[in-house]
Amino acid sequence: MKNALDEQDFERLLDQHGGEPDRWPPDVKAAAERLLASSGSARAALVAAKRMDALLDGLLAAPAPPLGLKTRILAHAEPRRGGWRWSPARAGLAACAPLALGLALGLTVGWQEDAPWEAGTLIAFSITDFADFEVHDEHAVGTDLEQETAG
Repeated sequence: MKNALDEQDFERLLDQHGGEPDRWPPDVKAAAERLLASSGSARAALVAAKRMDALLDGLLAAPAPPLGLKTRILAHAEPRRGGWRWSPARAGLAACAPLALGLALGLTVGWQEDAPWEAGTLIAFSITDFADFEVHDEHAVGTDLEQETAG
């Protein structure tokens, strides 16, 4: 609890909590009231703070919209046409479409006759770590291992 409050502390109190004594912290309220009883400049600062509070309260209050505004806006709005409407089922289909396309593409490419790898190799390649798996391409011109042994 503060016993004494100078004018600078009082102005800081007004800046932080406003001119309404009910909003002041209880530990400085009594000291602020004693200062108000003895200082004319503190009373003037309190009047200025209350005036500022009134101005701020006036700014925060939003004016009420004119009567019938919503009705007028909706009257000028274009009606909905039978376009695309989102539903949970359509959202699910939209999410599954890339999955189905990827599966179809993977099956088409994976089962080609002239593919240089077996279908089981593709499954093993997708499950295992890339560093532990070698792809032997019979169409390749030469590998590093063949070049080292030949040279």
